[in-house]
Amino acid sequence: MLNYCEELTEQKPLLIDFQQEGASNQLFTNPPLLTSYYSGWSNLYFEHHYQPGYETPEHRLTMHAITTTFCSTPSERWLDGYRQTEYQTVGTTAIIPAGTLHRCLWEEDVQFMFVAIEPKLLLSLGAEVDAPEDIELIPQFATKRDPLIQGILLSLQEELNSNIQVNNLYVEQLKTTLVIHLLKKYCVKKPVLTNHDDGLPKYKLRKILEYIHAHLNQDITLADLAGSVGMSQYYFVRLFKQSMGIAPYQYVIHQRVERAKLLLKQGKVTITDIALQCGFANQSHFTKHFRQITGITPKAYQQL
Repeated sequence: MLNYCEELTEQKPLLIDFQQEGASNQLFTNPPLLTSYYSGWSNLYFEHHYQPGYETPEHRLTMHAITTTFCSTPSERWLDGYRQTEYQTVGTTAIIPAGTLHRCLWEEDVQFMFVAIEPKLLLSLGAEVDAPEDIELIPQFATKRDPLIQGILLSLQEELNSNIQVNNLYVEQLKTTLVIHLLKKYCVKKPVLTNHDDGLPKYKLRKILEYIHAHLNQDITLADLAGSVGMSQYYFVRLFKQSMGIAPYQYVIHQRVERAKLLLKQGKVTITDIALQCGFANQSHFTKHFRQITGITPKAYQQL
C-alpha cells in the first residue's frame, strides 16, 4: 500500500475553470463572499473571499489569476515547484498564469480578492497594441504591492455590490486597463506603446459622439466605440480622455443624465420609464448616477 506521501505524489493536480459554477469551492473552505459568476462579464471573473487558515490542494487554472490581499498574514506559496515564504499586507499582489502548478498555505484568517482573465483576452488586446505574439505572463509571488491592480479589484467589487448586472462600459474599461497593465509590467516581452498627445482627430471624435447620442438607450460597449472609428480599445480610451477630459464611460453617463433631465421636465413618462429610455439598467441605477452628477434625486429635480 502507498503511504501518505506517496498518495499525495500520485494525486493529479486539480484543473480549475472559473467559468464553471462553484469552481473555487474545490480550492477553499468557505464559499466566496462575492462572485461575478452571474454578472455576464465576458473573459473576466472576480471573487472576494474571507477564509480561515488553510492549505489549498495543488491545482492549475485555465485562466490567468491576479490576487490581492486585504489583510496582513504570513503565507507560503508554490509556483511550478518554487516555494516562497510571503508576509502579505494590504495590497500585496500575486500573479498565477494559466497552467501554472500552484498551491498556497496560510495559518491565519485571510481576506483577499482575485480576478481571473481568459488568456485569449491578453492575445487579442496584445495584438491591438503590437505586443509580441508569444505573450507570456511571469508568475509573481505576493511580496510587492500593486496599487493599480488593488484599485481595479476594489472598483470591480463596488460594481458587483451595486447589484446592477449589465454589459458595463465601466467594467470593460477596467478590464482593458488591467490587461494593458499586465502586458506592460508582468510579461516576458513588453509591448512598445505609441504616445499620442493630440487626442482623437476631429472627424473621429465627431463620429464617436454621434454614435453615443444615437445609442444612449442601448448597451454601449468599449468594443463598439473603438470599432466604430477603427481603433484599438486601449488607444481609443486614452485619446478620448485627452480630447474630452473624461473617460468614455463617464461621458456616456453624463449624456444619459442630460437626456433624462429633459424627459423629467416634460413630465410625460414615469421615472422608471425615463431610466430605461436613457440606457440605465433600472430606476435604482438611474437614481444613483443622477444623484452623483446633480446632487439630487430625479424626483427632486422634477419638482424644482
